[in-house]
Amino acid sequence: LPLMLGIFLAEKVTVHHFLMNYLLLFSFLSLLYFNRRLRTYSKRWVSGFAIKIFLLLFGYQMTYYQNDTRKAQHFQKEIVEKNHLIGIVQNEPTTKNGKIKIELETVAISPAKEQKLKTCEGNLLVYLYDYEDAPTVEYGDQILVKSKIFPIQKAKNPNAFDYSQYLYFKNIHFQTFAYQQNWKVLRSNQGNVFWATIYKIRSRYLQVLEKYIQSDEEVAIASALILGYKDKLSLELKAAYAESGAIHVLAVSGLHVGIVSEFLLLLLAFLPFKGRSWNWMKLIITLLGIWIFALLTGLSPSVQRAAIMFSVLNLGMVIQRDVNIYNSLAIAAFLILVMNPYALFDVGFQFSFLAVLGILFFVKKFRKLWIPKNKYLDKIWTMTLVGVSAQLAVFPLILYYFHEVPLYFWLSGLFVIPLAGVLLKAGILLLILSHINGILAGLLGQLIAYIIYGQNMAIDFIQSLPFHVLSGFWISQVEVLLFYGIVLGIALWFFTYNKRWIMMPICSILLISCIQVQNKKQESLQQKIVIYSINKKSAIDFIDGNTIYAFAPEKLSEKEDVYTTQNNRWALGDPEIIPINEERTKKSNLEKFDNFIQFFDTRITLINEPISENHKPANKFSTDYLLVQNNPKIDIEQLAEIYDFEEIIFDGSNSNWAIKQWKATCDDAEIKYYDVNQKGAYTINAKNPIIRKP
Repeated sequence: LPLMLGIFLAEKVTVHHFLMNYLLLFSFLSLLYFNRRLRTYSKRWVSGFAIKIFLLLFGYQMTYYQNDTRKAQHFQKEIVEKNHLIGIVQNEPTTKNGKIKIELETVAISPAKEQKLKTCEGNLLVYLYDYEDAPTVEYGDQILVKSKIFPIQKAKNPNAFDYSQYLYFKNIHFQTFAYQQNWKVLRSNQGNVFWATIYKIRSRYLQVLEKYIQSDEEVAIASALILGYKDKLSLELKAAYAESGAIHVLAVSGLHVGIVSEFLLLLLAFLPFKGRSWNWMKLIITLLGIWIFALLTGLSPSVQRAAIMFSVLNLGMVIQRDVNIYNSLAIAAFLILVMNPYALFDVGFQFSFLAVLGILFFVKKFRKLWIPKNKYLDKIWTMTLVGVSAQLAVFPLILYYFHEVPLYFWLSGLFVIPLAGVLLKAGILLLILSHINGILAGLLGQLIAYIIYGQNMAIDFIQSLPFHVLSGFWISQVEVLLFYGIVLGIALWFFTYNKRWIMMPICSILLISCIQVQNKKQESLQQKIVIYSINKKSAIDFIDGNTIYAFAPEKLSEKEDVYTTQNNRWALGDPEIIPINEERTKKSNLEKFDNFIQFFDTRITLINEPISENHKPANKFSTDYLLVQNNPKIDIEQLAEIYDFEEIIFDGSNSNWAIKQWKATCDDAEIKYYDVNQKGAYTINAKNPIIRKP
């Protein structure tokens, strides 16, 4: 916990790192001093306190130095308009929409081809535009890229998923797009030999699954479940599993590692060997199997956690020592964070450890309430308790990150978890048989396809049930802590059987209620306009209390709606959405007439078509904002002659080259403007209601 607090503070509080170095050294010397001098039982808290302070400062400094941009030779110090950069591919490249996405570990940079390359370091996200006869890109390839490098932009729409922050915690801060003929592979096999071997084995086994299972949807599920490869999963398939509460099956985790460990021990039990030496040999084989599986599936935080825990548990069985499962969990967390402190901010890390903590604590407590006599009913009851316990531990995070709660997670868990065990064991057997007997591998592949098809049918059935998922929740970080106050109060009550702990969840519920009442009051009074940033399209929300008048000349796709407007609408209280795409609309505080919109006292004129050169009214038309859409052939100076306005806004439906020309004219004429493409969504606060004439 002190280590975690230090990591968290490193991202929230800035302290000069030289000062922190001295504090860290001082805390370490203090730790040694108190540990040697204060050996009495009554003073034991002093050395304990010194250990905690040291770990907190260690976590802070470790996180500070984790950031690549603080390195002396980071490539950002050499960036110019056009760069020649050499780097080594550090991941398995993925191809989508004609672009190859890679993570590059840079090694050299030059501002021009003629100049000498300078040694550099740092990670870079690169999109290589694919072209005919383009070379195949693999892990470990050394690549030359000629392009402009720029920082990864923050989310352009309010409350939208911030991809830049997601990459920040992966230590990626810059990106580039290399067009045709501006990139080439210089050399191959320049990466880590160990990881290159792992990726080749994984690629080989992905081909095995494609060969013997064949059906695309079933191959996608098998690839995710057996090898942790999720690039084949469609958005619809992910959504179906998420809304049914079974998405954890597609993310390789402790469940999968536990099944692999159990499967290996079961196979080894058939061998006719006994004795202490054989027990050590079984341990070595099991640990090798667990860690090879963990490496093949990508070594995500949840897999690392499970692999470390099962390693400790198996070691404890061999040396005949009782293993404290909570200590095993703490060891796993500590080792992962020391290797990568940014893992603390990884959603998978948070969900994995909290879910396991919930299962370890609550299942035993809940089982005391009722123990079925029928063994089959007991298994069903235990599996239900596992799902409920895990959900209880992570549901505040589900609300915070995903803003929805699947109601039938307990139902999907009853068949998805057993099937996951069957599929994973069958999948491992299929990979083994692919080396031995193609006919048997083919039959097993068909069986796996049928099982996955049946599983998908069951998921579709759950998704079709009424109220299968409740969505639209929006809670703050303070409310997350209060929700955990409820969970912690219940846990302490179960643990101590002291009724006083009931006050903690009661107080937390009262505080959450007060916050929600205050939020609802503010939501009922909100009056604003949001012009969203969306590529090649326009989208505007006019928010009037608990109603949103949505204007989108071109209908947004489901994906565009989710990534652009949905989160912000949920954050605003999930108001009623009323489209206003008609030419004439009249609402209580909104009027739309052709290209003129007035919302409260704010007037917006839409400019989406050319204006006649001869058009020059006697008096200027008064408006607050001109909103330019869809690349109209216009003259900014002519607009200034026709309209009296405060600011001109260029939305996402315009091309960058057109906006660049308009902005240059605005600069010369000293006209105020706002570029939604570059700066993100524009929010306007409206005040006075429309006063209608009788």
